[in-house]
Parts: sequence; structure tokens; C-alpha cells
Amino acid sequence: MSADTSRLTALMADAVETCVRRVESGGVPFVGLLVADDGWFSDPGVNLVDETGDPTAHAEIVALRKAVRARGRAALQGATLLATGEPCALCYRVAAAHGIAAVRFAVDRDTAAAWGFDYRAGYAVDATDRLPLAATARPLPVERGLAPFVRYLDLHRDDFTTHSSPTTT
Repeated sequence: MSADTSRLTALMADAVETCVRRVESGGVPFVGLLVADDGWFSDPGVNLVDETGDPTAHAEIVALRKAVRARGRAALQGATLLATGEPCALCYRVAAAHGIAAVRFAVDRDTAAAWGFDYRAGYAVDATDRLPLAATARPLPVERGLAPFVRYLDLHRDDFTTHSSPTTT
């Protein structure tokens, strides 16, 4: 992926703000989008598991689907996946299988777990860390990266329970 870091950082900051709005409208704090080498980027994907009943409708996969609808499968080859929370095992596997070249995330899996979204068990079960894509994934911190998680907790403080399913990303 040849997009410069400042461009990726700006897109990640926008994804985080989209994520905050999504949390305020009842969603969970995960948004994904793709950035192609030519500068094109997908519409953000949001987690739609609860709304659709589709256990694969994670934010990253929704973003991949949007990219394919907009530009065809070739749009995925060599693209960078940006995610507000580090992708779960399923999302890493789908991204790797479809030619995504790099993954950057605002909040890592351990931080997401500390904020109530613990999907780390799936990594060991699926040997995700052995995937080259997961092994080369890197944080892309942005100023308000934790804001969606903080806002989610604020809105759900009274009924907060730890999410442990890999369907939360």
C-alpha cells in the first residue's frame, strides 16, 4: 500500500468520528474501510450483526462488501484495511483471503478487551497470529481513537456486560 501515513491517519480519524456517531445511534464501536493504492477509499462499513442477524456482518466485512459493489473484486487486491478496533480472527482471515495487503487499526485487541469487547480467544483457536496479514498489522493511533469505546460504555453503563463473541467487530 503506497498511501501516505498522513492520508491514512486522516481517514482513520474520520472513521473514528463515524464510529462515535454509530455508537450514539445504538451500534457497537467498530467501523472499517478500505483504501486503494490509487487513493480511492470505500464507504465506511459498520457492524450490522444485530440489525441483520448475519454473524459475518462485522464492520470490516461490510466494508469489503461495499468495496466490491463499488469497484469489483479487484478493488480489494493490495488495499489497506483501516479498522477502529483491531479486526477479529474472522475478519483477518477474510481480508487475507481476498488480497488485502495491510491492516491498520486505531485500538488494539487488548485495549478493546479492556473496554468490554474481548474477542481475543478467536485468535488462538484460528491461529490468526500466524497469518502474515495479522503479523504485519500495525496500530494507527488517532487523537480520539478511544472515543467510540468510551461513548459506548457511557451509554451502556447501567446494563454493561463484557462482550466476548468474535461477532462484535
